[in-house]
Amino acid sequence: MNALSKRVIYSVQLSAFILICLLLVSYYNIKRADVREKWVKHSDEVLIQTERIQLMAGKNEILARDYMLTGNKSFAQYFLKTGTKTLKELDVIKQLTSDNAFIKPMLDSLGFYISKRIEFAGRIIKLRKDNGLQPAIVLIQGGEGKIYEYKAAFYIQLIEQNENRLMAIRKTASRKALVIMNGSFIVTLIFILVIFIRIILQSKKEAIERNCLVKELSEHDERNREAEKLASLGTWSMNLNNQTINASDEMCCIWGIDPFTGKNKIKHFIQKVHPDDLKMVRGKIKSTAIEKGIINFSFRLIDNEQVKYINAGITEVRDENEKLLTITGYAQDITEKTIAAIELGDTNKEMKVLFARIGEVVFSRDIKSDTFIHISDTCEQLLGYAAEEFTTDPELWITAIHPNDRHVVKTGNTQLEKGRQIVSQYRIIRKDGAVRWVENKIIPKMDDEGKLIRIDAVIKDITEKRLAELEREKIISDLIQRNKTLEQFNYIVSHNLRAPVANIIGLSQVLRLTDETNEQRMVIENILTSVNNLDDKIRDLNIILQVREQINEKKEIIDFNEIVKDVLISLQPVMDRKDLRINCNFSQLNHLFTIRNYFYSIFYNLLLNSINYRREDVKTLISVKTIFTNNLLELLFTDNGKGIDLDKNGSILFGLYRRFDDSVEGKGMGLFMVKTQVEALGGTIHVKSAINGGTTFSIKMPVQGLEIPKAVKELINV
Repeated sequence: MNALSKRVIYSVQLSAFILICLLLVSYYNIKRADVREKWVKHSDEVLIQTERIQLMAGKNEILARDYMLTGNKSFAQYFLKTGTKTLKELDVIKQLTSDNAFIKPMLDSLGFYISKRIEFAGRIIKLRKDNGLQPAIVLIQGGEGKIYEYKAAFYIQLIEQNENRLMAIRKTASRKALVIMNGSFIVTLIFILVIFIRIILQSKKEAIERNCLVKELSEHDERNREAEKLASLGTWSMNLNNQTINASDEMCCIWGIDPFTGKNKIKHFIQKVHPDDLKMVRGKIKSTAIEKGIINFSFRLIDNEQVKYINAGITEVRDENEKLLTITGYAQDITEKTIAAIELGDTNKEMKVLFARIGEVVFSRDIKSDTFIHISDTCEQLLGYAAEEFTTDPELWITAIHPNDRHVVKTGNTQLEKGRQIVSQYRIIRKDGAVRWVENKIIPKMDDEGKLIRIDAVIKDITEKRLAELEREKIISDLIQRNKTLEQFNYIVSHNLRAPVANIIGLSQVLRLTDETNEQRMVIENILTSVNNLDDKIRDLNIILQVREQINEKKEIIDFNEIVKDVLISLQPVMDRKDLRINCNFSQLNHLFTIRNYFYSIFYNLLLNSINYRREDVKTLISVKTIFTNNLLELLFTDNGKGIDLDKNGSILFGLYRRFDDSVEGKGMGLFMVKTQVEALGGTIHVKSAINGGTTFSIKMPVQGLEIPKAVKELINV
């Protein structure tokens, strides 16, 4: 093994070792960054859990107060479940912070006051159950619950401050780890790039050496080809005394004459010349006897009824006294080349006709001489200039480009010099002054040294397309601006009007407490009623706007059975003492990856609608089922209630504040909200109904974008 091979092997081994080390460092930094990111997520989970504890504790007291006010046992039952969940959530946060000794006393205090809040709420329920409403109200007014609530909130705030501080520290550490990880990636990539460049340079060096060898071989082959070419030509000489031709075997082969038949007279060769070229050939031979030098010409001959194209050359041989001794020459069969040239000419004509029809300009330009090799006649159709004008004035092309777009061409020329194909769009100014948009596709041709020597290009008119694009961009810009204006208007209506309306309500309530006449009292009551109506409308508008914004909420896996269960708990007050039955069938699709709040609202409003508008003379039957076919989810809500007169109200059924039965209280927002949420999820809603014949709502939406991710399908056995 020579020294060069050893150096190559050692270099490869060293490069591989360094690359492995860099990859190991990168892997370590990835793991380190992942650990830091998990720390940040850990702090985020703690903050989320503390917020949930605070919300659930508040919910316990709300359930206790609801029971106190209504006496509904379902609130007491739900209170017991919620209290247990609250304590479990507290255990979860203790487990999450088990490694933080500093926060443990805070959690103990928080657990104490949370337990106190739950205990206090339980006392309210017990007092209401045993002694009635008034003792429970007295207990609340005592302020004990407020103290527990304040203390719990205080310790939650301390915990959140501690976790926020830890999160800031951990985020800083995570960012540093990410920077180090990215740095190691960059170093690794640079090293790989250096290796790649070295390989390319080495390959280029070897390619140059190979090209030198190929060039030497080519020159050697060229000399051989010259000798072979000379040997393959048909040569002949004429004996002027007996008018015979001394022809080589190749000459006889071209003419189709057997050299052994004795047909070597001039007439035997001349008689095969094409009749239309015979006079020209005789004239060339006679000219040789008078003129000096080589005379080259082409003609046709006929061999076995086939036309051959011949390239010939003749010259004379004289003695020292300039006396003509003989005439000699050569003949070469160029039939295939000539036929190919004729076919190429026909193809060029067809291409010219084709480009003329499609209106595209084709041209080739020699870079060294800065001249047009070829330019199609369609340039006059596109640019208004004839092809000859560009041929005589190569700079005319630059003049025709719009001054503001010449930088595009200049940038493209830089890419062409690097051997890269380009596609550019710019404006040109026609000879008549009209401005047109064109698309120019250029293919460069490089020499052996990598220098640009020629370009071939196709230019087509894209004015209509470009103008359409500009118009579309303008329309999009206008729509974006209008949308921003509408969003600003919605914000003003839904937020800025709330303060003055609240002020008017407050002032009206103050006026009600002062002494006034009956007429003044009536005016104040009317003012308060109108303002309350306006306040309700603004609140409704806020709800609608929140629905529009919730489409960006985080999606999660929902269970239709759990959705129905939660909705029925909320509808329990309106379901009590009513003869109804709800059947659910989610066998075809029970889980979905989507926005939970949207589907909860859809189920709530449609089920409430079926309950409110039931028939009193029959048992109420409500059916909810899913149908899943061809990646399309269909939710069917069917009841046997009063039904809807679709002929009369079908076109306005889903409108805002639309109500069709005054026997039930409501605002007329439920179906409007359902349609809004279904369409926000990319679905549609349709209804079938008849008076006293029940109602069926059909919701269809594509599963694409809402389906459960593959990673969790196996976990829930969809």
